[in-house]
Amino acid sequence: MSIPFYGVASSIAVDPIEKKPLHHFLPGTRILSIGFFGCNMRCPFCQNWEISQESPVDGSRRIEPGELVDAARRAGTPSIAYTYSEPTVHFEFVRDAMRLAREAGLRNVLVTNGGLREGPALELLELTDAANVDLKCWSAERYDKTLGGSLETTLAFIKAAAKVCHLEVTTLVVPGLSDAEEDIGAIAEFLASLPGKVPLHLSAYHPSWRFDEPPTSPSLLAALAARARARLDYVYVGNVSSAGSDTVCPACGRTVVRRRGYSIDARGLSSSDGRASCAGCGAPLPIIV
Repeated sequence: MSIPFYGVASSIAVDPIEKKPLHHFLPGTRILSIGFFGCNMRCPFCQNWEISQESPVDGSRRIEPGELVDAARRAGTPSIAYTYSEPTVHFEFVRDAMRLAREAGLRNVLVTNGGLREGPALELLELTDAANVDLKCWSAERYDKTLGGSLETTLAFIKAAAKVCHLEVTTLVVPGLSDAEEDIGAIAEFLASLPGKVPLHLSAYHPSWRFDEPPTSPSLLAALAARARARLDYVYVGNVSSAGSDTVCPACGRTVVRRRGYSIDARGLSSSDGRASCAGCGAPLPIIV
């Protein structure tokens, strides 16, 4: 039986890997990104609602897994990202493409809301080299009633990902949903309990789709980042112009990766066998290079 939307893409593009956002995985490289249509959640502030809340349109591009791998080879990117809208809705295509990418020596990056049950989640995660998971908020009730998702399912997905691949987590700071200091503190506490040093990205919300609350203020974002840094070594702010996206060595305080937009200066990093360390003090850093 054929799957109607198998391989139907909303877009295919080459991006900076920092756009995913991933700050500790192959920094400074480009990545071939494929986006889809549809989502298993209904966040009223969705920044990509034109594709996440729509079905494929006439003229949408259809691509086979092997063609996607060939496109990455031609583009010279070391990795492929499954991103933009929710890729796990297209589980079969993503699984098949990931398998071929692995065989071709390419890395797989999954950008997801984590709304996938244990069995299929593990099947995809075993093929994933790096994941960025959206942790929308810290309220099970708001996850259910406002977003149409499950906090329990997302937390289980994040725990599973932390065990099998490189993991970073993003929380979009939305007024009335995820902007309370105690909630960000709880998210930081949860991430601190996981294996490894999981980076947290706190991104500024901007009005979109059905939500017209004012944008997240840079001062609030900075305050929430400070709260999270009480428990986490690596907290980044996004969607605002600030130095809050730099990577600083926890051991000596040296800036090892300086970011301005999607441009980076990684001269503060030393690397050996794919692992990074601080060029200043030599302390190991949880960055895959």
